[in-house]
Amino acid sequence: MNNSFVLAEIEKWETIFASPTQIDNTLYELAFFKIFIKFEKFLSDCFEMYSIGEKSIYGYCPERKLEFLDLEHLYKVIKKPNTSFVNQYDIIKKTSECFFIDDPFSIINKDSNYTTIINEMKTIRDYIAHESNSARNKYETNVLKDKGFIEPFEHLKRNHRKKNISYYTYYIKSIVEISKYIINQPQGG
Repeated sequence: MNNSFVLAEIEKWETIFASPTQIDNTLYELAFFKIFIKFEKFLSDCFEMYSIGEKSIYGYCPERKLEFLDLEHLYKVIKKPNTSFVNQYDIIKKTSECFFIDDPFSIINKDSNYTTIINEMKTIRDYIAHESNSARNKYETNVLKDKGFIEPFEHLKRNHRKKNISYYTYYIKSIVEISKYIINQPQGG
């Protein structure tokens, strides 16, 4: 288990954005969306593999409180009856501390900085994906802080008020930091 497919997606878009030809700025929405989807898959894959005792490419595997025999056993516990979809992000957020002694997902559950960043990214992803009134309201409130609507690509291109980098870069760096932590967590948490 590794974060290479997340990093490869980031690299692909860095190459596109570094191109000398003029690009359509709305591509930032697509890039962000594709990277975030791969990040969510990475989180799900890590959760599954750690739950059944598999190690990351760095040899890290958190000590488990609950030991599942295989993925089928895990899914019998986490899957709601009569549904085919398992929202693993919600399961990770709500229950990972019950699954692992030194919870590698605490970075997204308990670290207020990363919790805020992930919530913003999920809100942006939801608005890009759905463009519903509900998703727009959450985007305006949680990300734009009710300072007037702008399209997600405009937000992503703006500079973060404290970091002097674009929000796009800020979010992508956060994804890289979180993914590296989850697969190569220092011993003892």
